[in-house]
Amino acid sequence: MNYKVRKAFAIFILTLLILVATTSYYGIRGIDNLAYVVAIGIDVGTNENLLLSLQISLPNGGESSGSSSQSTSVVVESVECSSINTGIALFNSYLGKEINLSHCKVLVISEEFATQGVSEVLYTLTNEIQFRTTSNIIISKCDAKSYLEYSAPLLDKVSARYYEIAPTSSEYTGYTESITCNEFLSAISNNFSSPVAILGSINSEATQTQDLASSEVTSHYTAGQTPISPKNDGVETMGLAVFNDDKLVGELNGFESICHLIISNKLKNAQIRVPSPIEELDFIDLYIELGNDTKNSVYLVNNTPYITSKIKVTAKMQSMNKNINLLDEDLVNKIETSAETYLKENIMNYLYKTSKEFDADIDSFGLYASKYFSTNQEWENYNWIHHYKGAYFDVELDINLRSSYLLTSTDGGNDE
Repeated sequence: MNYKVRKAFAIFILTLLILVATTSYYGIRGIDNLAYVVAIGIDVGTNENLLLSLQISLPNGGESSGSSSQSTSVVVESVECSSINTGIALFNSYLGKEINLSHCKVLVISEEFATQGVSEVLYTLTNEIQFRTTSNIIISKCDAKSYLEYSAPLLDKVSARYYEIAPTSSEYTGYTESITCNEFLSAISNNFSSPVAILGSINSEATQTQDLASSEVTSHYTAGQTPISPKNDGVETMGLAVFNDDKLVGELNGFESICHLIISNKLKNAQIRVPSPIEELDFIDLYIELGNDTKNSVYLVNNTPYITSKIKVTAKMQSMNKNINLLDEDLVNKIETSAETYLKENIMNYLYKTSKEFDADIDSFGLYASKYFSTNQEWENYNWIHHYKGAYFDVELDINLRSSYLLTSTDGGNDE
């Protein structure tokens, strides 16, 4: 190896060592000087346009400063500001650390703020290179600041992981849907559907709805109403917040959320309670899942949408009165008929509620209707959401009790 080659190699090694040392130093310095946000809250401000709240992770699990907060690994700070950007700038000045949104898992917006429109907030955040559009969006029935303060994971000590896991409960309950900011913005931007968001609230004795606590309506709650008796007040997500464009127009309870997931072909599984065909004022618990993809069709009759949905559901019986022989074919047929009648009625009520009351197409029926228009301009001129309010619906529902799930009997005896 000649002198020039050795010299070039030595310069390369020296440069590499300097780069590694500088990068390592910067990384360590960066961690020490960043404040990582795990949740953002947006409320209507008192004097300014909005109240911005940030739930910030404490790197060493320090004590939380909020008197009502249950978590010791995060702190909630709030500031009155004219915009999100000015609010973050004020936080940077106050905290002495730079706010970092790369670990944010959820955006919480109060109902009061959401009725005024949320698009400016969402577009501002998505313009931030650090903010992940995969963050979930929750509309809180209480103020967003309180929601963040009471958001304490019962079964997980890491708040970021808690926010990441909590929305997945929709996959095994059907009581809500995991909605990301990206999905919400997509629904706002297109012209054939309306957006929805997760509905959340603080659950306490004061918010619980006692008159709903009957055997008939166990899933007909919205967030904050369920008769749960936690040791401390906490937050829960149940139901969906419905939007027309970017403004909140209403909410759906847990059962209506199941209906939405069935129609939109997103239901994984859920438990419903249907009237028993055997005894009056008695109910049967059914574990349901989609047997086939839901088939939706839209026809335009005199320019009015006529919408049909063909639904096949597979059900497993989870509870039943004793002394009933489930091998009785007539009995099984009666149960299927009772379940079909009850579920179809609720789905029809849900569909007319979203169209007549909310004027919001959260099931993207407009996508099926757009095929009747040659150009996008024709479709725009038709104004789908305006016509959707006058839509007619027809639901064809078939429920099949899976024979492999049926018990031989419930009389406590042994079958031969």
